[in-house]
Amino acid sequence: MTPFMVVLGLALVFEGGQCVEREVFVAHGSVAVLPCVDESSALSFPTAVYWSRMTGDVLKTVWRREKSGLEFRPVRDQPRANCPVPNFGKSDYSLHIAGTTIEDGGKYVCEVVGKTKMVKVVVLRVIRASFSPAVVVEGSRTEPMCDVNPTTPFVRVTWKRNGHFTSRTSLSNVSQRDAGIWTCQVTNNIVVVEATADLQVKGISNPQDDSSVSYAAVGSSVSLPCMFTDGLISNTVTWNRTGSPRPLSASFDWSLGSATIQRVEDGDEGMYTCSGRMKGLKREGITVQRRMELVVTRVLSSSASSGNGPVTLTCHLSNSDQITSYEWLRVTYGPNDTQTVTPVQKTKSSRIQVTEKHAGEWMCRYYGEQGVLGNVTYEFQIMGALKNENNKSPGNKIAMVMGLGFLFLVVFLVLFQMYRNYRRKKMILLYPAMETIVHQTTTEREQRQRSKAKMTEPCVGDPKSVCV
Repeated sequence: MTPFMVVLGLALVFEGGQCVEREVFVAHGSVAVLPCVDESSALSFPTAVYWSRMTGDVLKTVWRREKSGLEFRPVRDQPRANCPVPNFGKSDYSLHIAGTTIEDGGKYVCEVVGKTKMVKVVVLRVIRASFSPAVVVEGSRTEPMCDVNPTTPFVRVTWKRNGHFTSRTSLSNVSQRDAGIWTCQVTNNIVVVEATADLQVKGISNPQDDSSVSYAAVGSSVSLPCMFTDGLISNTVTWNRTGSPRPLSASFDWSLGSATIQRVEDGDEGMYTCSGRMKGLKREGITVQRRMELVVTRVLSSSASSGNGPVTLTCHLSNSDQITSYEWLRVTYGPNDTQTVTPVQKTKSSRIQVTEKHAGEWMCRYYGEQGVLGNVTYEFQIMGALKNENNKSPGNKIAMVMGLGFLFLVVFLVLFQMYRNYRRKKMILLYPAMETIVHQTTTEREQRQRSKAKMTEPCVGDPKSVCV
């Protein structure tokens, strides 16, 4: 006969002796309360309390308190089990175990000795949720486990991920969408206990899968996310285009992960792939990659062949598969560049007709199942006639005005100089006699100067004499 059976047999011999067995389910890491209450109040105070645990065929003391009030605790380890003192005298001798571990599961015996003796048996079943392995790289395999110690066939086990029930019990190809809090729910009749475990997946955390789509207007900048978790091997991140012979844009730039296109142009649309190598648990250099699509947007305008009538604005997207509706808005500016956006039309069509009186800035906002996906603006201007999308930019207009001004200044100066020459010539022709007198006077002066120079010239061979 085992010591445990001896204890139960002796307990039943005493007058008023009673034996009750109960089950307690708790989650790993929580506080377990093993009930031991004298409901009949047959025991008289002071009492002695002995809590023991059945290990194999041996009863080992967990906690005890004598009638004198002397309490015995383990010497080596920090005690996690005790009976709260305030409960004494209230017929409650329940054992509290803090930070319950899976190893704490088993059968416990409560003996309370007073005027009579009470023995109660409590089976503690600890629930633990875990993964093997607990940290995995994308594409690897892991197994969710829900351990119950000691085991019992009379329970039902279900799983939840991030609060939602799931039927997946085997993860053979782990993705980022599998990461998060997993809950093992154990049900035994009306008792429901939950234990949780955190599944960490190494790889690319954003975007989580290959369904990511980014929208960008022509001329704007756009960021393509590619955020790696811890464990990325340095200098292994690469970007490339998928299914397109066109290379990456000249303004395409990336550092350790996410990429940026500084100025989006027509032709930049399509699929992009980001890849890098992760440190694995069993082998080095596991490559993970993520595909994402860039959709380029712009507003196109077209008018009737005659050039008269309304203009049709079209919100053009390189891929409109995820678009459910479009909204056209007028954009106006007030003092201090305050912007006012006025909704005009929301429809499933990507087109709207406008006339000359609607000149100004327009915005096309496009929606998907999850809400607003993006918007693109267009400047619709009229100068004597309707202009199409090939209108010159404000910068070109300024340059043109400055060039015309400079040309006008040059022409003015040339004409002015020609006018001055013309006036000078005209003034001379008005006085012909005076012109003759001035000309004769000038000629006589030049002759006198030449004669004087000849008289003062020295003779040859005698520098002191003057030749006449």
